[in-house]
Amino acid sequence: MILIYGLIFLLMFLSIGIGLFIYSKKKKSKIGLTISVIMITVVALALLTNTIDEFTISSEDIISDLKLIDIELKNDFKIINNKVTGMPERIQETEIKISPNDKDRIINEIINASNFKSFANEEALTNDADSEQFEITGKIFNFKYPEFYSRETYTKIDNLPTIFLITIYDNSNIIKYQKIEG
Repeated sequence: MILIYGLIFLLMFLSIGIGLFIYSKKKKSKIGLTISVIMITVVALALLTNTIDEFTISSEDIISDLKLIDIELKNDFKIINNKVTGMPERIQETEIKISPNDKDRIINEIINASNFKSFANEEALTNDADSEQFEITGKIFNFKYPEFYSRETYTKIDNLPTIFLITIYDNSNIIKYQKIEG
């Protein structure tokens, strides 16, 4: 419902900006033109927030994101892909290429964690009824799924419930992580 109200507000704000632009253009008012352009720009930026976030991710952002799940990269890494979708529920999917040493160390940290669970096959995965991992507790969960390792947490970030998880494969030096806010 909040999304609908937000979109209605943006649409009204944009309509006022366009109306002011047309009126100011006819009256040749520089102040009116400036204000209307600012209003239209604010709406455009609000609608392009996800696109802007896709292109402005930095190494520092990734380092701080990975700290949420107690992962520290010791070696250099490269951002391969960053995709941000959704409004108001925001989903960020990022891929980074890490060193083989970091990959092995992270997998060992996951395996040696006190709450590590291994799901050898799909049947074990569907039979697990532990719903604690889906509560907003701030705990970090470590899993071995049939095809990959995962570290996950469900917490609040900036008062928004957030799911944060990484995926790492044995045969690849690429970490994929998702941050789902909303």
